[in-house]
Amino acid sequence: MNDEDLPRILCVDDEPKLLAGLERTLFGQFDVSTAPSGEIGLAVLERDEPFAVIVSDMRMPGMDGAAFLARAREMAPDSVRILLTGQADTESAIAAINRGAIFRFLCKPCPNEELVAALDQAVTQYRLTRAERELLETTLAGTVKTLTEVLSMAAPWAFERTAMIQACVRHALGRLNWPNAWTMHVAAALSQIGCVSVPSDIVQREIAHRPVSDEERELFDSHPAVAHRLLASIPRLEKVAEIVRYQIEPPPPDSAAEVIRGAQLLRAALLLVQHTASEQMPLARAIEALHTARPAISGDVIQALSDFRPDSGSKHRSARVRDLVPGWVVEEDVRTTRDLVVLKKGNELSLTAIITLRNLLSTGAIEEPILVSCPDLPNENSPPLQSGDISG
Repeated sequence: MNDEDLPRILCVDDEPKLLAGLERTLFGQFDVSTAPSGEIGLAVLERDEPFAVIVSDMRMPGMDGAAFLARAREMAPDSVRILLTGQADTESAIAAINRGAIFRFLCKPCPNEELVAALDQAVTQYRLTRAERELLETTLAGTVKTLTEVLSMAAPWAFERTAMIQACVRHALGRLNWPNAWTMHVAAALSQIGCVSVPSDIVQREIAHRPVSDEERELFDSHPAVAHRLLASIPRLEKVAEIVRYQIEPPPPDSAAEVIRGAQLLRAALLLVQHTASEQMPLARAIEALHTARPAISGDVIQALSDFRPDSGSKHRSARVRDLVPGWVVEEDVRTTRDLVVLKKGNELSLTAIITLRNLLSTGAIEEPILVSCPDLPNENSPPLQSGDISG
């Protein structure tokens, strides 16, 4: 077994001799990295590949072990944390377990056999956590895709807004060092799913900033609560449901930190999209308006959005329906020969949407070509989507 196959362990202690002893003890069983302080340990976490286990001494000058592991939990949530402590620090160690979600604390001096056994158990826990996360992300990806396709067909105007919100959130997350970013990406993708419960004409008028009655406004504003009810029943989407629920109003103060910051980013993205819709407000002014939003939006979130620019690098072309490819974006409303909107401008083409367009074309209900765009649009020699590529 080479070093690349060994579980990666980070040991943090201010005593050089103890770190050297840990390296000797664990050599050949684990790939060990060391840091002489909590501050340096955080730098290692930020710089290096993920660690399966993080082991820290409790008593260290400056940042103690409890504070270090609490920060480590934010930076590397999947890593399993172990605290080494003296007998006199037992009470502090127990308090630290809740603060840093510590897997185990071991009393110093710790016999080698006990330490290795604890590390083996921690590595097993780490692998289970990663396996569950991979299963979660791959299994739920299908659910999310299905729900977004339903939204694109049932409420194309809301789907158009969703695409813009996703672009904002994706841009901000690229600048924010937030754990579990996948949760936020899913929340953005499903943020408008509750609009399927609102009559389409109300959705269209509200998004286009045309007049709606008080009763219609109340109905539209209920869509986050509807989305929450739909999503909360799906296993592993509980936090996503909470973030979507509080996209307009802040969540309760005792909500999970992930929900609070996620809902705030989603609200900021939504405000940005609302301000700039139909060129109602220049983008620079819309970003400045976030500073005066109430309730207040975190400066970190506003800064992460400050250099956001809608993608302008897409290539446009007119395409026949048989040549459409999933992922291309519709650049003008697709209307039937009776002037009914089938797909709203800004919709990303899905397999379901392409099948629908093919069926409509075969009955003469729509005409081609269709104006589309894609940042990575294939050249004219690229093979078109064949009939056999789509079932149904």
